[in-house]
Amino acid sequence: MFLDTSFCIDLMRERHRGEEGPALRKLASLGQTPLYLSLFVLCELNAGARLSSRPEEEIRKVQRLSELVEVVLPDRAFAVAYGETEAFLRGRGMIIPTMDLLIGIAAKVYGLPVVTRDAVHFAKIPGLVVEQY
Repeated sequence: MFLDTSFCIDLMRERHRGEEGPALRKLASLGQTPLYLSLFVLCELNAGARLSSRPEEEIRKVQRLSELVEVVLPDRAFAVAYGETEAFLRGRGMIIPTMDLLIGIAAKVYGLPVVTRDAVHFAKIPGLVVEQY
């Protein structure tokens, strides 16, 4: 299962507040399912942490998450899948934010679903399984 940025943010917020919300419930429902982070999710999380009112604390949270979940780097197969998918979507007038496309393609290349709060953009990527929480 690939984790989207929205899921990671919600998960870290719920843990910080000590409340069980939708992200923690989804995580519990996944049991021992292997979890992955795209490098692009890690990029978004790091940018958000540095823009927060408590950057040092947020950066530590992001580092901790990246130590617990395998971070996946793009490769040549990723580049081909990205090019094919972006061309397909643009040819049909279906533009989605670049980071969502990058994150979605990472999951698709691995043949795994992506879990997200915002399924609208990811649902446009052909062949990608999207799980909303």
